[in-house]
Amino acid sequence: MSCRAHWATLLVGLVAGGCENKQWPASMDVQPIVRPGAEARAAPAGAIPLGGVETLADREDVSDVKSPYPLDASAAARGRGIFAIHCTPCHGPEGKGDGPVSAKFPPAPNLRHGSICNRSDGYLYGTLTAGGRAMPTMREGTSSRDRWDAVAYVRLLQAEGCTSVAPEGSGR
Repeated sequence: MSCRAHWATLLVGLVAGGCENKQWPASMDVQPIVRPGAEARAAPAGAIPLGGVETLADREDVSDVKSPYPLDASAAARGRGIFAIHCTPCHGPEGKGDGPVSAKFPPAPNLRHGSICNRSDGYLYGTLTAGGRAMPTMREGTSSRDRWDAVAYVRLLQAEGCTSVAPEGSGR
């Protein structure tokens, strides 16, 4: 037998000996399987979805989250448009809870009420993302940036002055 044959035999013996008590080659029927209907893995802490829809069970879950974007005048300017489309029907053009929908349904809260002014930016963002008691979620049709811009605009409205009096008939 040649030297190469000895080396090849030795190599096969080492590989086969190292795989003792292991299935080798691995069979397809013993591979890990993700079963249909199994829950997706939770996102790592601090993860921000890129183009995906955030999953958020409760607005309280993000009350301590800070905006990854600056909540400045340009964010508030973008937020004004988002607010006009998504928020004005219930909260009214000035955020006082006097929108046309509030005339027919339970009135929306006055966004300038002290109880809302004292909430964190993360809580407001969480309310936009997960919804509130009677408020639907804005997760569909808006991006995370859109919702943070809406928070910036609400803060701009609140900078004009907060009140401790709820609008008449709102019960809030």
